[in-house]
Amino acid sequence: MTEGDHKSFAKAEAKAMHLLLSRQRTEKELREKLLERGFSSDETDAAVEYVKSYGYLNDRRYAEVYLHSNQGKKSRALIRRDLQEKGVASEWIDLAFEEGPADESELIYALLCRRAGEPHEMEEKELRRHMQFLARKGFATSDIWKQVRRFQEQY
Repeated sequence: MTEGDHKSFAKAEAKAMHLLLSRQRTEKELREKLLERGFSSDETDAAVEYVKSYGYLNDRRYAEVYLHSNQGKKSRALIRRDLQEKGVASEWIDLAFEEGPADESELIYALLCRRAGEPHEMEEKELRRHMQFLARKGFATSDIWKQVRRFQEQY
């Protein structure tokens, strides 16, 4: 390896460290960023291995943190899809989900209450708005309907 090669690998490693300082990333995201910045595949591979060797890049930990920070905001299905799109392996996603609650009924109800306020009879326009909000969070329509009925029955 020439001195120029060594410098380019060192630059890639430094850039990888800098990218991880700004926010946590998955391996796939880091690779994409380094390639976008013009580093070769070899430089990118070396930089990724470098940061992994120090524990700065860990997709399993990323999945756990992402789930923890989003489980009160999004459905499990949407979180799973997000993690898959970010390149996290299914085994890490499954391990992260083993610790969280599987039933999302209470989460849907809590989000609905937070958004709609005290239980009341909703007119169609308001109902549709809340239903769309919960659907965008990735919840199944049948689960949303159950919690909307529960919400309105509390009135």
